Amino acid sequence: MDGPTCTIVAGTRDDIAAVRRLADVVWRAYYPGIVPLPQIDSMLARGYSDDALATFVRDEGAGLAIARVGGDLAGFAAWRRAGEPATTKLDKLYVSMSLHGRGIGRTLIAHVEDAARRDGARTLILNVAKRNVKAIAAYQSCGFSTREATKIDIGDGFFMDDYVMVKAL
Repeated sequence: MDGPTCTIVAGTRDDIAAVRRLADVVWRAYYPGIVPLPQIDSMLARGYSDDALATFVRDEGAGLAIARVGGDLAGFAAWRRAGEPATTKLDKLYVSMSLHGRGIGRTLIAHVEDAARRDGARTLILNVAKRNVKAIAAYQSCGFSTREATKIDIGDGFFMDDYVMVKAL
């Protein structure tokens, strides 16, 4: 990566507001055309509330990693234990749009893999929108493969039309 080095630090409750702001910027810039705007609003309200984000810094087997470049928030990842044995779910991974392609996402994924292994996981899973071709390609380049297609009713007439991707740890 050219320029300042990317550093990864453990996220705390003090980082939640900044994480929420970055998620809002990334979602509104990147997801139109992939996810309808009313669904973006709904998913941001649900997935990025203080309570929702606090679970990643509070719950056992969960975590929030903050990527900083030159001291500034560049991206983040959040994970938790999945509902299947020895499996961790990468729940959130977002990098500032101006920093895409600089290896920050890959660095965050490696951090999550290490944390998952320390927690006893042998598998890392994630959901990605079927229409998010750039993210799918990035995950494949990090060793993930598609396990299954899902369509999950998330309420209010919205669906997550995703692939579940998997990587052995």
